[in-house]
Amino acid sequence: MLATASYRLVNSAANAAAAIIVSDSDADALTLIGDLKEINAGLPIILVTSLGSERLAVASFRAGIAGYLSEPWEPKDLLTLLEHLNPATEDDQPPLAGPTLIGGSNSMSELRRYVRQVAATDCNVLILGETGTGKEVVAESLHANSLRRDKPFVCLNCAAIPDSLVESELFGHERGAFTGATVAQVGKLVFANRGTVFLDEVGDVPPAIQAKLLRAIESRRVYQLGSNRAIDLDIRIVAGTNQDLERAMAENRFRRDLYYRLNVVRIDLPLLRDHREDIPMLVKHFFDSFNLRWNRNLSCLSPRAFDVLMSYSWPGNIRELRNVIEALFASLSPEVTGMVDVPPQVMRQLSIVAGSQDQTERDRILRVLVSTQWNKSTACQKLEWSRMTLYRKMRKHRLPLTPGARPE
Repeated sequence: MLATASYRLVNSAANAAAAIIVSDSDADALTLIGDLKEINAGLPIILVTSLGSERLAVASFRAGIAGYLSEPWEPKDLLTLLEHLNPATEDDQPPLAGPTLIGGSNSMSELRRYVRQVAATDCNVLILGETGTGKEVVAESLHANSLRRDKPFVCLNCAAIPDSLVESELFGHERGAFTGATVAQVGKLVFANRGTVFLDEVGDVPPAIQAKLLRAIESRRVYQLGSNRAIDLDIRIVAGTNQDLERAMAENRFRRDLYYRLNVVRIDLPLLRDHREDIPMLVKHFFDSFNLRWNRNLSCLSPRAFDVLMSYSWPGNIRELRNVIEALFASLSPEVTGMVDVPPQVMRQLSIVAGSQDQTERDRILRVLVSTQWNKSTACQKLEWSRMTLYRKMRKHRLPLTPGARPE
């Protein structure tokens, strides 16, 4: 039987605030989701089902639902989902718990919105992004804003563990299970029970272990090495990688069935070079952090220094920017305070000089705005434009009128 209800009293799906679908049929649920999306493409939809079909969950999220509940669930779980439905603007929402996802750009605002939405569900999540884009930060944010927030968050860097130890790290082992196992060890999956486990660089898990990881996810139980006693699991798995898993599957380096188990919800992280307007906010955040950590008093970067940072392509993304700011702090004597420039040794680290790389019009405007601290008159002089032209170009490229403001 299929039933629908609105979160608020409404006359139709065309102006509904949200919709709840209760269904025991995969086909009926997906049909109704499609029908509702045709009437109101932006309508948040929550699917409640007694089937608990993972295939239905994947198909539903790809169809655009905002939340998913399967048996067993409690009324408070539904209320939490409803509370996390995205309002008209991000400003209406309380800040996300956990680590800060910094940036006022469209891409970062959308990332925060989606993290808030996905965190309220209990689906597995696959986070894709280049090195340094913040996969672990996003995973922590998902956990901190989920129903599991009071339980463990366990991070395992699969690329940093020797192949021979991956199975033991994941599942644990009994004393004497193998040479050198002098004491028993609890695996990361068991340690994270009732919480969230983040499998960083999951693409580096050896093929033989992939099969055992898949079996653990499917059966929701594990066996420690050297033991025939099953341990029940109640965990949410968030996986991250900078690899092209679709290519890895084509080359038989990554199991297709495991990929679909992990890729229930997918989050693609933006590259720093694609949201350069967030660099000033990130720099301020790192300045505040390192000032506190090292008892320094550096206030900001000089316009020339910002010009250098805005010119760089940032192949290492946010992590590389953080490392550059840390190198800047380490390169300056403790007596230096206030506004600072980029020291020569840090310039060599970047291997660039200001203006050495080709810039799109948007990047050029951003560089000038940052170097003038968003002083429109000075920016117009540098760009040799009228004020009207500058504002028109800023609207065209969706640039904020002031640092950190929402783009028009």
